[in-house]
Amino acid sequence: MSGRRRPAAGPDPEVIGPLIARRVREAVAGMLGTPEARRRAGISAGGDPTYAIDEVAERAVGDVLSGLEDVALFTEDRGLVVRGRPAHLFLVDPVDGTRPAMAGHGSGCVSIAVAPYGEDVTMGDVTHAWVVELATGASFAARRGGGRRGVTVRGGRIAPSGTRSLRGLIWAAGFRGQPAVLLAAALADLFDVPGSEGAFFDHGSAAYSLTRIATGQLDAYVDPGQRLVEEVPGAEAAFRPVGGGEILNTTTYDLAAGYLLLRELGCLVTDATGRPLEGIPLIGGDGRASLVSMVAASGPDLHAEILRAVDGGIERARRLAAAASEVVLGEAGGGPRTGLTRRAPRRVAPRRVTPPGGPMDPRGSAQA
Repeated sequence: MSGRRRPAAGPDPEVIGPLIARRVREAVAGMLGTPEARRRAGISAGGDPTYAIDEVAERAVGDVLSGLEDVALFTEDRGLVVRGRPAHLFLVDPVDGTRPAMAGHGSGCVSIAVAPYGEDVTMGDVTHAWVVELATGASFAARRGGGRRGVTVRGGRIAPSGTRSLRGLIWAAGFRGQPAVLLAAALADLFDVPGSEGAFFDHGSAAYSLTRIATGQLDAYVDPGQRLVEEVPGAEAAFRPVGGGEILNTTTYDLAAGYLLLRELGCLVTDATGRPLEGIPLIGGDGRASLVSMVAASGPDLHAEILRAVDGGIERARRLAAAASEVVLGEAGGGPRTGLTRRAPRRVAPRRVTPPGGPMDPRGSAQA
């Protein structure tokens, strides 16, 4: 841990973390799957659209911490809020999986990670983590350095799959807010090599997907989005229209809790190039949560296979970008867009088809 620390003060994370999760779940319980949950509310600090269910969950987090004098809180919608001289930073996504929660699906979670408060705090500094399912209350908790004994699960089990190859791979990723063609190019081998023996899921929640690796229901979670932006020419210009002008890749508040959980279980978690995540700042220099690519797998052999597949997919995406490098002008939105951005479908007038026997009469027989 680098950087200077402020004098230690503030609440006990092992008390406040579970309390935040419980209060959020209580606050949104009646909204799951309702039209009110889908009411548009605004834009988060990171540029993502927010909805009524996000507002209620954010308010619940604020209520828990409102009476505390020494606290640092970073949430998806508010960004960083600091009071007094905090010892801890609470990194909270009150609803990770807003869309499944709005639709009444079971993968919406509250995700909470705690790290020492100070300058240059990174993923490797996270000390405590909780992921709690909003619909069921199933919970996953982890403490740094505790290994499997430091992991507590209620309403589930700990049984990573141990899958070693892509054959029969059961995995997850997220497509929302990312250009589908470019992302599919990067992930093509993960779809094609497992073939009909494997399965792909988009749960709409990175935190939920990471807990499924812990339970053995998934073998891996793969998110190459930020690597695409950083390595493929033209990729950023393709990401921004899909993200409403923002790059909506996965962030540290999405991943930090699930990352600590899997690391303590001995699963392998890196960025999409294979580099460790420990040094990634939880909050970047711009005050926003850092954007992160990720490959998380139940074991090292599978992790290596996935990285090879992603490396090949990035090369495929580069070729796709080069082939689509012409600039498309005059389309919706005004400015230039790369050929990686999907054009609006061309309107075609319906074509009248004449049966082989000639025009049909009202009774359905061909007219002479």
